[in-house]
Amino acid sequence: MPANISALFEIDVLETIAAGASKTITNPGRTFRVIQVLVTGVATATCTVRKNTGAGTQVSSVILAVGDLNAFPSTIVPADSTFTATDNIHIAAGVADLSRVTLLCAAADAQALTVT
Repeated sequence: MPANISALFEIDVLETIAAGASKTITNPGRTFRVIQVLVTGVATATCTVRKNTGAGTQVSSVILAVGDLNAFPSTIVPADSTFTATDNIHIAAGVADLSRVTLLCAAADAQALTVT
């Protein structure tokens, strides 16, 4: 009986990212695409998602409007949103704090699971 891990998954960053700071998430070793970026934070905050470092390819940029604490979904150019198995995820906060960043992702391939 074959079994596969789901092709869709979320990466949920629940840790506050202070204004001007960033966090890097180490890739778990699989190729995937970022489909959407959902952001919660202080009004006027900005969130930028890039590959590997602050100087890497930009995948998404989300700006929270004045008085808005949530922004979703972001617009992502599919050609730029694929992370290889060795690309890390770099998330940066701009002018105000981010309290939550959720990345909706799709695996490049469903991976087979061992069933015994």
